[in-house]
Parts: sequence; structure tokens; C-alpha cells
Amino acid sequence: MILDETSFERLYYTYAPRLCNYAHRFLRDRQMAEDLVQESFVKLWEKYMGRECESCIPLLFMIVRNKCLERIKQLTRKRGVEAIRHQQPECDEMLYALDFGTDDRTLYHELEEEIRKVADSLPDRCREVFLMSRMDGMKNKEIAQALGISEKAVEKHITRALKEFKAHLISSGHISPDLMSLIIFVVFFS
Repeated sequence: MILDETSFERLYYTYAPRLCNYAHRFLRDRQMAEDLVQESFVKLWEKYMGRECESCIPLLFMIVRNKCLERIKQLTRKRGVEAIRHQQPECDEMLYALDFGTDDRTLYHELEEEIRKVADSLPDRCREVFLMSRMDGMKNKEIAQALGISEKAVEKHITRALKEFKAHLISSGHISPDLMSLIIFVVFFS
């Protein structure tokens, strides 16, 4: 469909309530969920106004989900490193259940254990950079300054760590290659 004012309005009135409920499941804050849904529609409009948008509905859900993950990350950063470590499993479990539609935590805990094994096997500097990035929520520039290395070196360490995780989880049979990107996103970027 071409995203014009009429189709956009129809899309908004049809899907905004459902998207608000979806965002509320992540955030547990109705007002914040509504704000993020509004931002998501604005983003869609700015990107596709007057253009073809074949998969607007899945795209909207993805935009809302990503905005929720960003907001969760911001909120946990504000609470400090300890809050991240205490909140992370709860957030991950919630996202896991939403993505895969299951309450079975066994697979998640097995995956979490495999992730710990891989993190422990990384070279010291690589592990340090990766944990600062993913667990402490630091930006590449902040990590580079804190460790006295270049941002390029930070990027290389993170890339190496992600490759190690991907290779290990696929080869161990815990994850299929098709689900790997989604799992890494859920576990590390929430």
C-alpha cells in the first residue's frame, strides 16, 4: 500500500490500541507505552510518507518493540549497574516469553549458561569490552576512553565476541542459524 494520509489514519485507528497493549506488556507503564506507540507511528510516517510500504503492520510492531527495548535499556542504565544485573533476567524472561510464546524457562536458562561459558572463554580484553558494552550499557566511545583504546578496537572486540557467541551456540545445537540473530538481540540488547 502507498502510505498516504487516509491509509495512515486507517492504520493508526486499527492498530494503535493493539500496539499500546503490546508495548504495555514490555514496559508495564500505560502512558509510556502510548508515547512509544505515537513515536513509532511518527517514525513510520516520516520514513514511508507517499511511498510504498508493503509490510507496514509487522514493521510497526518491530519499531514498537525496538523502542520498548531502548526504553528498558535507558531505564536500567538510570538505576545503575546493579539494577541492570538484577533486572536483566526479568526483562529477558518477559521478552523471551513474548517472542516465543512460552513460559518454559528451561531453554532460556540453558542458553544463559552457554552464554556465560562463551563469555568466560573470551580473551580478557575482549570479554571486558563486551561486558562493558552489553551489561553496563556503555557506548563505544565511553569504553574506548575508559580503557584507553580506540573506538575501532572496541568495535573489533565486540564483533569478535558476537562471532564467538554465534559460532558456539549454533555448533552446540542450542540455536538454529535462523533464530540466532533474534536470540542475540533479545539477550544482549534488552
